[in-house]
Amino acid sequence: MAQFSDLPTPRGLDPLYFDRRRSLEGAFRWSGGLGDPRRCVDVGANIGQTMNAFLEWWPSATCISFEPEPRSYGELERQAAKWNGRASCRNVGVASSSGELSLLINERFLPGSSFRSFNREADTAMANTGLRGWTYFDREFEDSDRTLQVPTVSLDDHFNGGLEPDCSWAGDGVDVLKSDANGFDIEVLRGATATLAKTRVVLVEWQFDDVYGPPTRIEHLDRLLAESGFRFWDVAHIYKELTTLRTLWADLVYARPHDDALR
Repeated sequence: MAQFSDLPTPRGLDPLYFDRRRSLEGAFRWSGGLGDPRRCVDVGANIGQTMNAFLEWWPSATCISFEPEPRSYGELERQAAKWNGRASCRNVGVASSSGELSLLINERFLPGSSFRSFNREADTAMANTGLRGWTYFDREFEDSDRTLQVPTVSLDDHFNGGLEPDCSWAGDGVDVLKSDANGFDIEVLRGATATLAKTRVVLVEWQFDDVYGPPTRIEHLDRLLAESGFRFWDVAHIYKELTTLRTLWADLVYARPHDDALR
């Protein structure tokens, strides 16, 4: 089978069709937002890649980030400190309820962790073994897996239950809520009913493959967000398996229609 680099560029995979910034800004304005997004939330922030992007794109924005993995959080804190008060971070996981959960991490690999188990038997993981970005799932790394009990909070408890020091967030709402929780995103959103009611745009990295076990069916995401007043807006990016072009995960954008948007 031809390798990805040998295949013609399919229509729709050209970079012109995938621009997270333009997609989010378009969704924000469609929802009735004026200017650029200002209040951003980053769930599963890792070392601050999305936080940095939001704050670079939108000079008036602030961002609150959540990351439970201790090593990633250390770098996230360092990145947040560079933004002179525009960024803050919380060393907790986000779940459907506040409490404590076991986080699966790998001592030899920094970028990934999950509240779901790794599936090293997954077809996509096996096909990509040894490639950049997939080392986390290589069998040689399995002996470094360990679990760590970490505190968790629901977004509703955090923003509407008095846990967020900046209480203005609860009243003003969220312009862009991003979730990248490695297969755990439906639980993040289940704990965010009141928060979503005051949110304009949701960006979620949705897993279609089984590297974290059987994936949650996308209709559950669509139904949950529809019940919170959102409509699907865009696929802002697609990640594909390198030989078959099967979609592994995608950045999905949902927006609240203008008639229902925050005033």
